[in-house]
Amino acid sequence: MTAHSSPEARDDLERDLLAQLAARWGRRAVVKQDELDLDGHYDPEFPDFPEDLVPVLSLPGAQSVPDDARRQILAAAWISYNAKTTAVENEVVLPACRLMLSERIPVRHDESAVSALQQTIIDEHYHILMCHNAVGVTRRRRGLDDLDFDPGVWSVVRGLDDARQGRDGTGRDLTEIGFALAAETTIGGYLSALATASQIQPMNRITTELHRRDESGHAVIFRELAGSLYKSLAGPDRDLFRGALAAGLTAFRAPDFEPWVSVARAGQLDIEAGQVAELAAARPAPGRDTGPLQLLLRDLGINDESELAVASQNGS
Repeated sequence: MTAHSSPEARDDLERDLLAQLAARWGRRAVVKQDELDLDGHYDPEFPDFPEDLVPVLSLPGAQSVPDDARRQILAAAWISYNAKTTAVENEVVLPACRLMLSERIPVRHDESAVSALQQTIIDEHYHILMCHNAVGVTRRRRGLDDLDFDPGVWSVVRGLDDARQGRDGTGRDLTEIGFALAAETTIGGYLSALATASQIQPMNRITTELHRRDESGHAVIFRELAGSLYKSLAGPDRDLFRGALAAGLTAFRAPDFEPWVSVARAGQLDIEAGQVAELAAARPAPGRDTGPLQLLLRDLGINDESELAVASQNGS
């Protein structure tokens, strides 16, 4: 005999964002689309990265850098950008996704939630492959095979390591999920600056835009799961989770100065990290889309980030 779900059950499913995203994954996910021909569409006349996003080119003396050296610096900046993206996925997001599949974490574990998480894990692994393939073309075309970045060079990775020091059990779990929530809620804005840069290598822009589209869905998934987690926590654990989220937001937005030394060296420009830090201190921070973050805070019953920081102090 064929089983029929009730109208009420069907209505609940249709209103369920995780169920909707899981059902549409085959149509929306980059991993389900034809792979881009990166090598075939690479034009060496285009810069690999927007010059206005490379602070070392605004340092005194950088104006005299020859065009070929400037091109190498922009290529190195693209490699650096992808190295940070890969580190965020590998070191912050993927461990939290696997953690939330564990029964000990009080998030939703229904069929739709598990499907959405498993799909996210596949997406993130594919994003790492996209980064690897994209910079592989740049390395070959620009002769930058030896340029590499250790994951520990990025502020967000070090921030997570610092935040979970001395924590175990529930405290460590909540810290890791809080950091991943911060990353998945804000990474779309990080990617948008490059996804909308029309003057750069087209394949670099398109690759980043495809990644950004996937991340818009991930922000919803993490927000939904974080909501179910947050509602299940007692007061002290709520404070701890808020503290982890606040620390994650701070770490994700923190500028990274040391990698720019390696980027500049690719164009034979010798600088120190402190010079980049001084330049950054004199400039306003770049604006980013905070819409997903505002939705998250609303779902958690927090009015704004200042309230998040205050409320997290008990959990620090």
